[in-house]
Amino acid sequence: MDPTRGLAVLAKRISPAVVGIRGWGVPSEPRVFDPEAGFPDPPTLREWQGSGVVVDALAGLIVTANHLVANATTVRAFLQDGRVLDAVVLVRSERDDVALLRIEPGNLRALILEYPGVPDVGEPVIAIGNPQDWGQSVTFGIVSALHRSCPGIANSDLIQSDVRIGQGSSGGALVNLKGKVIGIVVARRSGFAFAVPVDAVRRLFVAAR
Repeated sequence: MDPTRGLAVLAKRISPAVVGIRGWGVPSEPRVFDPEAGFPDPPTLREWQGSGVVVDALAGLIVTANHLVANATTVRAFLQDGRVLDAVVLVRSERDDVALLRIEPGNLRALILEYPGVPDVGEPVIAIGNPQDWGQSVTFGIVSALHRSCPGIANSDLIQSDVRIGQGSSGGALVNLKGKVIGIVVARRSGFAFAVPVDAVRRLFVAAR
């Protein structure tokens, strides 16, 4: 099979399980507009925009980046078929920067979090997310390094890849060419994408029980 055709088939199969995520809330630390007097700005509603991955269709479970929902009082999932559904945050991990959400189940597609094994450096991967709020985008690259750290994330076992991502890609899927999720994208730095491995995501399920 033409390898480029194989990538197109894989992306088409995976994409319905990747959704847009938006959270609205008031930041925990208000801005100060009068530093000498210490008066804060009036509370201002802020919006966080990113991605999520449906990991259990029957239960309506979605994994996303924790920083998208940590300060949000309202969270919604934007599905590929046009539906917009309210989401409830079930459990969060600040250490891993991932969170587990629940939406109303029904006609969902999911990517099962089977343990994919430890990826190899140089292994091809694709990332699917919602950068810049443009809509879903697919990028291709390789695993650049393992056991990486990134400022703001305590987990020092991140997967580094050279897939191109932008703001709004956080919470999206990093997938190998077998169609298995190897990580959830949580950060970008110096042109590289950083993803939390699947084992960290699976711990959310244990915590949610």
